[in-house]
Amino acid sequence: MKTKTEQYDILSITIQQIIKAEFDLHIDDETLYIIQQQDSPLFNQIELIRGYPSLKIKELIYVEATHSKNRKPKLEKLLKDGFKYNDIQYVRFGKSGSQAKDGITVFIDKDFYDEMMERSQLGVTVEKCVVSKYESYRCLIFSTCQLVQEEKMPNIVLVGEYTKVLEDQYVRYAVEKDVEYYDKKTEQNKIYKNKRMIEEGKYNVDLSPFDGFGVHTPEMSEIFAKYMGKDHVSIGYQIRLPFLKGMSIQAPIKEFYADKGITEIKDIFGVVHKISDIDCIWNVSMWKAFGIFQKEFGNKAWDEYLLRVNKYGYKIGISKYSHHINDLNLYTRMNFQYVQCLDLINPKYVKQFKDGDNKYNILDKDNWGKIINIAKYSTDLYEKIIKGDKFYTLKFLGINDTEIDKVNSTYIEAILANDIMLKDPCIKNMLKRKLEKAITQMKYGKVYAEGFYHTVIGDIVGYLEYCAEIDIKGCLKAGEFHCNTIPYGDALSFRSPLVDPSEVNKVKIVKNELIDKYFGYFKDQDIVMINMYDLSMPQQGGMDDDGDSVYLSHNRYILESKINSPIVVDIDDKKSSGPVDYNQENIIIYECNSRDNRIGEITNIATSILNQYTEDKKWQQINADNISLLRLYQGKEIDFIKNGFRWIISKNLRQYLKRLPYFLLFNYPKKLDVYNKIREINKGNDNDDKIPYNAYKSPSPLNELSEYIYQWEKHNIIWDRSVINSGDLLINQSLDLSNKHIMKKIRNIYDEFKIDFQKVVEEEGKLNVILGKYKTNLAEIKLDKETLANYCIKVAYRTISEDKLLCWSLFGNYMVKNLKNNSIVHKQYKIEEVKKGKIGSYEFLGKYFELQEVVDVFKSNDGRL
Repeated sequence: MKTKTEQYDILSITIQQIIKAEFDLHIDDETLYIIQQQDSPLFNQIELIRGYPSLKIKELIYVEATHSKNRKPKLEKLLKDGFKYNDIQYVRFGKSGSQAKDGITVFIDKDFYDEMMERSQLGVTVEKCVVSKYESYRCLIFSTCQLVQEEKMPNIVLVGEYTKVLEDQYVRYAVEKDVEYYDKKTEQNKIYKNKRMIEEGKYNVDLSPFDGFGVHTPEMSEIFAKYMGKDHVSIGYQIRLPFLKGMSIQAPIKEFYADKGITEIKDIFGVVHKISDIDCIWNVSMWKAFGIFQKEFGNKAWDEYLLRVNKYGYKIGISKYSHHINDLNLYTRMNFQYVQCLDLINPKYVKQFKDGDNKYNILDKDNWGKIINIAKYSTDLYEKIIKGDKFYTLKFLGINDTEIDKVNSTYIEAILANDIMLKDPCIKNMLKRKLEKAITQMKYGKVYAEGFYHTVIGDIVGYLEYCAEIDIKGCLKAGEFHCNTIPYGDALSFRSPLVDPSEVNKVKIVKNELIDKYFGYFKDQDIVMINMYDLSMPQQGGMDDDGDSVYLSHNRYILESKINSPIVVDIDDKKSSGPVDYNQENIIIYECNSRDNRIGEITNIATSILNQYTEDKKWQQINADNISLLRLYQGKEIDFIKNGFRWIISKNLRQYLKRLPYFLLFNYPKKLDVYNKIREINKGNDNDDKIPYNAYKSPSPLNELSEYIYQWEKHNIIWDRSVINSGDLLINQSLDLSNKHIMKKIRNIYDEFKIDFQKVVEEEGKLNVILGKYKTNLAEIKLDKETLANYCIKVAYRTISEDKLLCWSLFGNYMVKNLKNNSIVHKQYKIEEVKKGKIGSYEFLGKYFELQEVVDVFKSNDGRL
């Protein structure tokens, strides 16, 4: 039984490479073009057709072709005819939603196309459809997930979708109106046709409180958990099957219905099922092929679907699962979207900005605003690490427990074995890079605060009541959420991408008699149950119960900074393109129209507006209306891949992209370089000749944070640049390593690696492939593994400046072994979680730990006791 998702190698190329090769591409060394992907139903289907397993998926190629008007004819040709790669013909197969956002399409070996297409459609062809929606659902099998391979399909009862109307909700919404305006160029009044404007008032809002959600028995949780390889049983699982996705949560199905005296329920087709036989009760909204199969097979639709799933060898896939609090930090880094949608304005910072006060000291505690008080936790933490505190260094490197069987980093093993390794040049450079990145990220909002992410599920009691066709009341009231991982009481709920301050949801975390009776098993799992009586779902980006997550925080500065404004809702959120013939022509139209992702662009426009500071009431209202519109733009954009319908961003809004708030430049290093170059040029220019900047400064909380982190870094951070060449400790001194010819070969391989490494330095998946290539290259040197490893260590440590990444990546286990044998004093450390307040304990991201020195063994230089 596989409990760990395999990593598969896939070739990933660009349309430019194909065009340059005139659609007949040959690559001898694929290493730089290989990416690694986790398992998926798609890869499993390819294996079934191929007839044998392989971690190299040669039958598929990913082609990146982002939006370009100039390349459109070439893209159309590629999608229509495919291309040759190393003399094999590849044709267009499909793309997942996430691939569509990145402009990627999957091509398949033509010999596999017909059978794989049949399998992806479960043998049911369609003549007409909304192409974007159908392709999105057909390609759900592309999702990476852990397959539940060795189990039979559970007994699943499919029930209908429950909808309700929340009446007379005071909301903001968009309308289209003809607006008269004065054109300065023509000096005439003109009509702006169908201009989108924001209005507010009472509106009846449709709600589907169980959209994308289902439940299963505790026994099913046990079965699914076997494939996760964890030491706890998760209660929530995001499910993947052909044309099916959603979140299934453990529920007291048998206990609840027994208490109600209910022994049977009906499915969506009117078939009666005994409660005692049921494993899962899933909502029809999870099954995206309901209409297709019902049209074809009537009331036998679900039975036929399951028959075909089994026929083609599909297994349930799990793409996400709930986590135990033992595996989570209790503090999470916020982002600028969350920060800018809170009222964190600091009056002192605003005053000094308006007054041009050059004596203002942002590091003075008396001048701190709320955002700096939040950030102080992060700066204190990083200072401890920079000063060399061993505990905080180990935790920052990602370690949860230093028991030997749980340490998965040779760097950490080395530090634990001998703390002199904290001054090893490779380890020290790695830690410094990691810290510098974290400090830069603080400048654009990534600061720690209490709270963490939870997966959203519907009211289970209400769902079970609906399934049994009894009075639907649920167990939560309006404004209430339930989880038992953060304190009961008020909390704020955030969901990305977040545009409008009204999307920040103030809720009350509660428990009650029903919850105590049925949901004790929620204890310590990152699941939050929401109510079915308020606008939480449409409010928070139109979220569903199919696996969406929210960040719940009870930080006092965050709680008191909620901005109260009417919720923005999309009153036309079901609009989509109409059905057309499902043929190559319309698929190509869909492909050409869905090659970009404007979510980041919309967020940046909102960020530019939200960080402007004005006391002018008129402009405050204009800004608020524009932000509400952008919230709706964002919702349309998120659903665009699925429904083929988007709003085109107006010129008026797009102009805000020309000048971003200063803090955001730290997220775009190239834009920051441009800003700094403009600043240098403008130093020598008169006011009339100054070049406009690509960013603006304002007294917004995020600009305040950025300036504070810059000054804190400048005045408080002193990097210890001392290093020790620990090579003598890392080499097996008993081996003869004097062959200069071998050392020269290794040096040449290291030099080649450095060139390749620079090309993929930011791409972790590709780095693993590069390491595999050089492991093969080094293995060609005819030596036993231990001798080869020690030669490589010797070459890497011949100077302080020699790059050591390849050596540590391939031979870290030998290095740690040698270190332990060569250390005169061998100290073994252990980190254990303890209760809050224990003397000598350390706090880290909301939890408390002890660093224990458990062994102190003196050795001779040859490693003998």
